[in-house]
Amino acid sequence: FGLGLERLAMILFSIPDIRLFWSTDERFHKQFTSGKIVTFESYSKYPPCLKDISFWTSLEGVESTFHVNDLNEIVRDVGGDIVE
Repeated sequence: FGLGLERLAMILFSIPDIRLFWSTDERFHKQFTSGKIVTFESYSKYPPCLKDISFWTSLEGVESTFHVNDLNEIVRDVGGDIVE
């Protein structure tokens, strides 16, 4: 974890994911113009679909080794290109 220009821009513009800086998606690039500080507005190629998921990650009193990124990685591996 470093504190480069991308990390500073993430804080300044409220950008949630550093990988967006290397995106070729015009919806990302069109949000920013030189000399203006704006808050990033998220976008999706799919319509919103709100779902709820619940699961146990550890026993009470036992430290969990689960991290949400572990779940995200599994979902992306299984879902492939249909998961954003």
